[in-house]
Amino acid sequence: MHTVVLAGGPVLTRAAMKAVIESGRAISVVGQAADGVRFCELLGAGTEPDVILLDRTLQGRDISAFTDVVGAASAVAPTIVFGVPNAQESDACLRAGATGVLAADITATQLVAALETVLRGGLVVVLGTAPVVLAHHRRTAGPETAPELSRREREILTMVAGGQENSSIAQALGISPLTVKTHIANMFAKTGVRQRGHLIAFAYESGVVVPGGTPVSLLADRLSVAS
Repeated sequence: MHTVVLAGGPVLTRAAMKAVIESGRAISVVGQAADGVRFCELLGAGTEPDVILLDRTLQGRDISAFTDVVGAASAVAPTIVFGVPNAQESDACLRAGATGVLAADITATQLVAALETVLRGGLVVVLGTAPVVLAHHRRTAGPETAPELSRREREILTMVAGGQENSSIAQALGISPLTVKTHIANMFAKTGVRQRGHLIAFAYESGVVVPGGTPVSLLADRLSVAS
């Protein structure tokens, strides 16, 4: 049986999620944390979940503090962020190493499907009415899984996933911002996505970009600094 740790969010929300997750009897919730301190204690006590589900409210409104926790949690297990309000925060969570981002208004079916996909090695993005990005072998696949992208497109995609704007990418590569915009438009067409955040998700799931790990021992320090 696969295992999940829930962290953050109201008690009732976590209880509802636990009931939904365990309804299929294939996944068990092995720990819950109301806040960052308790979350750190859970992991420090040797809890080794297959997936971590973080509520976006875990570190309050500070996205920087929250993505620090996402990065540290992702070094422990594939991490899904629940309650992401917009594409900008989705991008930040994916760059920090999240394996999935979910809007607050997802259905029970979508939650279970997201967990199952991540457990199979995939990546999930569900933001409101935006299309779902599902992919397999996220951490093991290489750039060869996206042969339709040219070398220049892969360069630009890597920089986009790193949070760079078109102007800075153009300056770094010695090309015009219009050329960068054209390459990105071509990648939209090739990958079938429509938003920059979903293009970043593609970068991770295809192996063009692999998020760096953060040692588990740094989790307590990051939570302390962020609090």
